Amino acid sequence: MATAPTPTRPAHAGPPGLSSDLRKAAALVVDGNPTTRMTLAGQLRTMGLTSVSQASRIAEARRELERHQFDVVVCGDSFPKEGGSGQELLDDLRRSGLLPYATVFILLTTEATYLKVAEAAESSVDSYIVRPYSAGSLVDRIEQARQRKAALYDIYRALEAGRPDDALALCRQRFEQRGPQWLQAARLGAEILLRLERFGEAAALFQQVWDSEPRPWALLGVARAQLDGGAPHEAQATLTALIEAEPDYPDAYDVLGRVQTELGHFQAALENLEKAVELTPMAIGRQQRLGMLAYFCGNRDKARELLERSTYLGLDSKMFDSEGLVLLALSAFEHAQPAQVERHLGELRKRLRQQPHDVRLQRFVDAVGVLSHLQQGHTEKAANQAASLCRQTGAPDFDMEAACNLLTLLSLVQRRGLALPDDRAVVEQLGRRFATSKAMGELLANAAHAHTAYADLLRTSQDEMVQLIERAVRRASQGEPEPALQDLARTAQATLNARAVESAWLVLQRYRAQLPQADAWQQRIGALRTDYGTARNKPALGDRRLRPSGGVNLGPLDRPASPPADEA
Repeated sequence: MATAPTPTRPAHAGPPGLSSDLRKAAALVVDGNPTTRMTLAGQLRTMGLTSVSQASRIAEARRELERHQFDVVVCGDSFPKEGGSGQELLDDLRRSGLLPYATVFILLTTEATYLKVAEAAESSVDSYIVRPYSAGSLVDRIEQARQRKAALYDIYRALEAGRPDDALALCRQRFEQRGPQWLQAARLGAEILLRLERFGEAAALFQQVWDSEPRPWALLGVARAQLDGGAPHEAQATLTALIEAEPDYPDAYDVLGRVQTELGHFQAALENLEKAVELTPMAIGRQQRLGMLAYFCGNRDKARELLERSTYLGLDSKMFDSEGLVLLALSAFEHAQPAQVERHLGELRKRLRQQPHDVRLQRFVDAVGVLSHLQQGHTEKAANQAASLCRQTGAPDFDMEAACNLLTLLSLVQRRGLALPDDRAVVEQLGRRFATSKAMGELLANAAHAHTAYADLLRTSQDEMVQLIERAVRRASQGEPEPALQDLARTAQATLNARAVESAWLVLQRYRAQLPQADAWQQRIGALRTDYGTARNKPALGDRRLRPSGGVNLGPLDRPASPPADEA
């Protein structure tokens, strides 16, 4: 059991790294062996730390780190009873932003193999200690780690103050001057550029790091910037080269799976996500991403197994994505398991109470609520709630994930006999908006597989959209850019299709000099692009707000926006 809650200290109360600060620090010891745990806690108290908590299991440590802020975490590497490791715990904490910058994470292990050390370095372990060790070496490692963090303190302070451009300037200066922690400073700078959607600059900075000191995260960063910047084929080539050099780098398989999903190469994406899971079998996020893709590719049994395992591993963790509960509820409804539907709905409602302004969570609750009403015989309530979801399909934040969920829901309830007015119009609208390629059309059709008529309608809608857009683009190339732009703008406005929006934008840029009122067109198409362009309509798996594979925590740039004052 963990000890009593540790008082939370304010983030960035001062630069870490001073010996006098250590006596005021709060520490967490995580180890499955009670004797080792007590010994470590005693050593830390001997160093002067007065607040030392303990956890015997990975799940227990996650809960403590979610609830309280610690200055130092000393964690064992192996937890055989759970089948996990301290390394995997750290990977999940880093990816989900649960470990504040100021926290020093020390990993204790009985091995010093190259692979272990490389894994620790790639996960940004602050220090790596091999047993047996002396109490003096432990305190030295903690002090050294705190001093390294102090070197980057000004960068994080600028981020906390809402000055990302100032933080970026500090990063560039440190990198150019090869000052203290210059590699990490460059990495932070490139991540800031990614968050600011300055993808070309981000790719260039990551490439400069790779050319100076080849690190896998740097080449991965190049690929991430290429993908986010709209160049998935370039990203695929970069990742292929990275995996040839680093065949056991799970983040590379994660991002490659994302690239291949975007390109519509679903079987290859499944294989690469599965490889990432094999390399890190306790990683909750990877289990879920693979399960989500398997579900919408039609392999529902495999999806259910993966999603149930991720629920078992970390339902109470902030790293758990609630989309998994929606897919499990849909699967339970399809298999006539009403108790399971109600259980998942109860968990989703609990999460919504904790985050009442989360629109994504509200849609999850509403979708599973339709299933609950229907299986209880409340047909009218089910129909009204489904209709409410259908009215949201034109919202800018109604994304590919929401579309797939709604299509699965509509196909299941239709098969159960719930007739909805204008259901075919809604399905056609979803097809016209989100079927931006043949592959995306197939993904939508797979989501609606329970009702063949819907799946056929989605494929037809996709074919019609391709013909409309290609005809307009061909017209522009034949010397009629203004009528072509008018056609594309009408199509984009009517369907909200990202491919139509981006095609209109490209025609505008290419033929701008020949277009009357080009500035007015720029404003009109630009507004559509902000709300409905490709950047907002990629087939991402899971919550976009969770830490991307290979990314690092940037504090306030990664925190969700606070609700408006009148809603709080």
